[in-house]
Amino acid sequence: MVDNMEEMHFLLNPKSIAVVGASKDQSKPGGKILKYLKEKKFKGRIYPVNPNEESILGFKCYKSIDKIPDRVDLACLIIPAKLLMNVMKGCADKGVKAIIINSSGFAELGEKGEENQKELTKYARDNGMRICGPNTNGVINTNNSLFASFSMALDITNIPTNGKISFVTQSGAIGGGVISKAWENDIGLNYIVSSGNEADLCTSDYINFFVEDINTEVICVFLEGINNGEKFKDSLYAALTAKKPVIIYKNGKTKIGQESVKSHTGSLAGDSEVYQTVFKQYGIIEAEELDDILDKAIAFTGTTKTSGNKIGIVSTSGGACTIVADNCIDMGLDVPDLMPETNRKLKKILPNFGIPQNPFDTTAMIASNSSLFKESLKLFIEDKNIDAMILTLTTLSGSLASNIADDIIELQQKTDKPIIVAWTIAETLAKEGMDKLRKSGIPLYPNGEKAVRSLKSVIDYNDYQAKTHCTKVSM
Repeated sequence: MVDNMEEMHFLLNPKSIAVVGASKDQSKPGGKILKYLKEKKFKGRIYPVNPNEESILGFKCYKSIDKIPDRVDLACLIIPAKLLMNVMKGCADKGVKAIIINSSGFAELGEKGEENQKELTKYARDNGMRICGPNTNGVINTNNSLFASFSMALDITNIPTNGKISFVTQSGAIGGGVISKAWENDIGLNYIVSSGNEADLCTSDYINFFVEDINTEVICVFLEGINNGEKFKDSLYAALTAKKPVIIYKNGKTKIGQESVKSHTGSLAGDSEVYQTVFKQYGIIEAEELDDILDKAIAFTGTTKTSGNKIGIVSTSGGACTIVADNCIDMGLDVPDLMPETNRKLKKILPNFGIPQNPFDTTAMIASNSSLFKESLKLFIEDKNIDAMILTLTTLSGSLASNIADDIIELQQKTDKPIIVAWTIAETLAKEGMDKLRKSGIPLYPNGEKAVRSLKSVIDYNDYQAKTHCTKVSM
């Protein structure tokens, strides 16, 4: 566990922030962080530190951190590496508890940089401070309007809050890309940490913090490497016992990739087979592709809390039915026959050329009879042979798309059976309908393959939870 969870709160829930290296130039990291803290309305106090300025963005500027009259919980240091030790001493004298070192030029550069990094870390520990970084984009807590980061993802307006997903990434740039896609698709995130070189606080610490956080339901990780295998396993075990799914994209699987990781953050990527063993032992959901991090996370935060693997498929296209059915079978999911009573009821509402079966094609009649989709979906939900539903919508747009979305939401609210949706049309043609599904919490995907893969992860995880008697493995 984290040595002192209270110190993590100073990092991720501060009441006051000093930005050391604040700049009037908003194209620079020291200008961006201050800009984002102001624009996103950070709820605490903000103190820019720059000896050459009187004020920045309307905030009084201080010559050094010790000149700030009030307590400082968190200090963001955006200054050259050679100046850091002197500023760290000022932070210690001020009683700062948490520090974000945005500067690069440490372990990722080799032996000398690693020595300097160790010196900073030892000084921080000796003086009761914890470090995020170095070489980090910063941290975000959307519930506290804390945007202590210079990631350009923060240029997105109307960032959703109150998310159930927390995310730690060892690559600031990759993390920024992932969160920008999440926000663009109205996916709420809770905590976001760019952990950088992890000189002090590491991925395992952040996982432990997220496990304890009541607002976090799913933990996502972009992982390049770890330096303490036992601590990492302990954090995964804590998540497993708390029944909080951990979704990991592991970078550096090849020899060249592992060398690249070392030059990027200074961490050790390690043997891919060892990671695979650990992931399997602790019920980790592995993201095969980068997009899988979010795809699988929204499946877990939606209504897909099932261990049953009998999938009902309803679509507006026969071709889409086949795609989803094939993917289900390929991934070990069952596409069962419907109950005889369901078949009889479906036949009554279908046109003569319709076929009552699973997977079920509503046919082109849906364009003139939109109630057909709702009525057939209701019958699938009531069928005892079906555990979960995958709906594939194709070329539905405009008001028809919006009405179908309303019907899906209404039926989802009346059942415990999971419903996830794949919608293959361009979003601009069905944006209102798609937005409704997202806001209601129904997992939405651009194709059937992603929908099946994500649902499969949920089913496998819940099945693992039901059967597991997890024991520690070596690493």
